[in-house]
Amino acid sequence: MKYCFLILLMALPAWANHGGPKDADYQFFRDLTLRIRPAATFKVPMPSGADMVYDYKLEFGEPVYDKPLMGDTHYHGEQDPKFYRDFFDRILLKEGSYVHIGGEKLPLTCIFVSGMDNRFSGNDSPLFPQFIMKVYLVANDFSCTGPLTPGWPDNGGKSEAWDTYVFFEVLDPTIMLPVESLIRYRWNEFKSILVK
Repeated sequence: MKYCFLILLMALPAWANHGGPKDADYQFFRDLTLRIRPAATFKVPMPSGADMVYDYKLEFGEPVYDKPLMGDTHYHGEQDPKFYRDFFDRILLKEGSYVHIGGEKLPLTCIFVSGMDNRFSGNDSPLFPQFIMKVYLVANDFSCTGPLTPGWPDNGGKSEAWDTYVFFEVLDPTIMLPVESLIRYRWNEFKSILVK
């Protein structure tokens, strides 16, 4: 995961030189981010039968980026009309946003979205999603600088800065249904299921 983020973020300036995305595209992806569910409840199935339940509630604050980062990937040269559009967005969350897990209420401070727009790829199979949005609701990262620790490995410690977050994917932006969810809680990860 960490290397994927680093490679994609380093490649964005080269992709941005295509002149592909327009202002309306940037606003479209920002609006998608702002439509992410403001609250949800999940459960972690446990072998004992006593499922662990957690929930989050968030309120959007100021964006970290003036507009989402975006770039197009053409696999057969820049003149190829078929392409995949990657987009990234970060928005700080207002005070009072939280994730409640294991009797502990932790402040959610940031939302990070890594997405791919496949509408222009030429793949029209109903099994291939038009959008893939990977959503991270991050606790205790008030500067929203993760997922990698700035200065690592020279400053020691772990390579990743986020020890606690809620993760889920959205494949249908019309309903924003979280799928493939998990929670990382103090470096421990548990797959989870949306309850409501």
